[in-house]
Formats: sequence, structure tokens, C-alpha cells
Amino acid sequence: MTDITALTAGDMADKLRSRELSAREVLAAHKAQTGAREATVNAFVTLDWDAAEERAAELDAMAARGEFAGPLHGLPVAIKDCFETKGLRTTWGSKSFENHVPDYDALHVARLRNAGAVITGKSNTPEFTLSGQTTNLVAGTTRNPLNPQKSVAGSSGGAAAALAAGMAALADGSDLGGSTRTPAAWCGVVGMRPTSGLIPYGPNPAPFDGLSVPGPMARNVRDLVLMLEVMQGNAACQPLGFWQSLPRLGGLEDPPARQTGRVALSLSPFGASVEPSVQAAIAQAETLCRGLGWQTAEDAPPLEPLMAHQDVIRGQCALQIRAALQPDMALAGESFRTACAQAEGRSLAELIAYQATRARVWAEVCAFFERYDFALWPTATGMPFSADLRDGVITEDWRTVTLTPPMELPSISIPFGQSADGMPAGLHITGPKGTDARLLQFARSIERVLQG
Repeated sequence: MTDITALTAGDMADKLRSRELSAREVLAAHKAQTGAREATVNAFVTLDWDAAEERAAELDAMAARGEFAGPLHGLPVAIKDCFETKGLRTTWGSKSFENHVPDYDALHVARLRNAGAVITGKSNTPEFTLSGQTTNLVAGTTRNPLNPQKSVAGSSGGAAAALAAGMAALADGSDLGGSTRTPAAWCGVVGMRPTSGLIPYGPNPAPFDGLSVPGPMARNVRDLVLMLEVMQGNAACQPLGFWQSLPRLGGLEDPPARQTGRVALSLSPFGASVEPSVQAAIAQAETLCRGLGWQTAEDAPPLEPLMAHQDVIRGQCALQIRAALQPDMALAGESFRTACAQAEGRSLAELIAYQATRARVWAEVCAFFERYDFALWPTATGMPFSADLRDGVITEDWRTVTLTPPMELPSISIPFGQSADGMPAGLHITGPKGTDARLLQFARSIERVLQG
């Protein structure tokens, strides 16, 4: 059973298609692994093995007829508890929705189901995703499978933990300010924030703003590509859809041995104070990139002016969520209540100043990416803090990942060395808007070198 959960999602999919494994065998292995790890890790808010077993049996019956649902046929997938799942409880980490069961799937969830994914449960998230600590009043705190005393960050912490613990083959996340990427870094997995609109977000509480997006998470880049191919695609209901040719991802598993171009590497981006052992780990990226044929320079995109507006961005999202879902604020946790209260005190002048800064930085970022193909820096500035740190008092410096969403830039975090406490470090890679396929090819080339 453990051997099955240790397989990559790609290898698992191959064995399911060749019928070397059945969907029921794969599911049973993940159920056993979840039984062994979940009490300690607490990655899930809700599990539904009965529905998963019924779906696995249907998929096995299809395979017996020589039919397959799609590229994810039989793969156990965790869905973040901020996305609607038909017939499966969706709480948003909020006491207001503790017993809420939707009668429809979110757009990308429907695509995952149609491609053969077996949805096993809902991964934990802070209330309405607005915290850097994965804890809430419904399900409690998720702990890092690599060290249960440590945090998984937020907000896709349950997803990252489920992957790292072998409880899911693939998982989705959402990313507003690093919510797929920081948990991925601290759990030693891969998390991506795609170009806004590449994956449809529906229903979306803020459909005319591309700040928060769904994103794939996996244990390696090849698996992440497998998932993204299913999740991506235009949807007519999206006012800010991708609306250009979709990235061709199928050939990214084996990028050319040598590539050419320029990359910028910063070990202390945007004035952030990065823990020395994290810097030491990420510094090795320069030699690796040069070995692949890339020219490197010490530089970073000019995103720092956005730091002054982080509370405006967070508060704006909090109020949009509150307006769309109308939770009972008397039941809300500290982090969400604080975000809403701070936002209500903002003036129109502050919002205009944020938009003016956003426009100016966009022009400068475009000029930056005329000089460089990609920008690299540490995903997280330091080592994982305590899982017991109270929500609402997180003081970590998140600027390394929170500054890319206002520019809607595709970004990915991949495991890259270790910090001083033996926990994984993450290498953060960002590219120009719409270059998701090339970004993934670059990340995969680095991953292949690391894997030997």
C-alpha cells in the first residue's frame, strides 16, 4: 500500500491505464495512508470514502471495457475547502458554513471529476483563506507532516500537507498572496499560481479582479503539469478569462538539456530579511542555471512599491468575500474580522493610490521582463514557525510571494535544498504574464537536475 502512495501521480496514472493497478487499489492505499497520518497532520476538514469508493468502482468498470475517463482516471485528489463540491461539505473554514453542502461543483472541480479524478475530501484552509496559518474554528490546525510541531503556512496548507504525507496524489489550492506557494515550500512539494484566468474560477466572489486564482499542487512539476492540463481553459462566464491560445503542456516533461536566455536571481528580494540558511540553499540556483545554459544576474522585478498597499489588497478581498457569502460575523474568527474591520476604515484616496501604484509597477515589470526571461528568489524568507502560533498574530515577512498577484504573474515554488532546521526550502520562479508553459518547462529542467 505504501508503495502505491509513494508513486508519482504520473506513474500512478500510467499503471492505472495499463491496468497494472485498479482505481480501487489506489484508493485503498490512500485511505490506509490517511488513516495512518491524518490524526497527526489534520490535513482534511471532510473526508468521504463512501463516495470515493463508489467512483473508483465506476472507473474500474470503465477500464474493464477499455474506456478511461481522462488523464486523471483513478487518481485520488484533494479539493481545498474554499471550492464548491457537489454533495460534499464546503465550509470555507467558517462556522457560518459548518454544515453547508453545495449542489454543484466549482468550474475547475467539475473538470477534474470529468477527467477521472477521485475526490476523497476537502483540504483544510484558514477562514476564507485569509491567513498565513492553516487553522480555523471548524477543523482546527493543520500540522507539517515533516515535523508536526511546525506550520504548513497558509492558506493551502491542508493541500500541501496531504501531498507531503502521501494522502493524495494531487491537490488543488487557491492563491491570493502566496497561498499555493508558501505551503508548498514548507512541505517540500510544488505549488503554482498560474496567469490569472488560465484556470477558470467560478463562482468567483470578485469576478472582475484577477488577484485570487485556483492553482494546481503536486509532488513534482511533471505531476503538476498533468493536473494543469485538465484545469486550464477558457470559460465564457469569466469576464477576465485567459482568452488566448492555451499553453501546450504535453511535451514539458522532458525539456531540452540546454536552454538559452537570462534569469534574475535575488537572495534578498524587495528588501526582505531572508534567513541565512535559506539564502545558502537558494544560492545554488545560480550554478545550476548556468549549467543549463542560462545567463544569470543579481536582480529582481520592481515590485517593492506594492508593499505599502498590502493591507488594502487583503482588506478589499475580505470585503468582497463578506459581500458574496454573507457570513454571520458573530461567528467569524479573529483574522477575518480584523481584515474586514481594517478595510472598512480605508479611504477612497487609499484605493486610488493603490491602483496608481499598481499601474506604475506594471509598466516597470513589463520593462524588467524585456531584459529577463524569469526571476528567481526564495519562496519563504525563513523557516516554518510553530503550528501552535495563534492565527491573527503571524508576523512573518511574506513579501517574497505576496507581490506577484497584483501583476497577475505566473509563479511556481519547487523544493530546493534545506534550511538550518532540516525543513525544505523553496525556490520561487516568476515569469511574464501568459508564459506559463515556458515557466513550467524551465522549472522542470531544474527539477530534473536536482533529481539526478
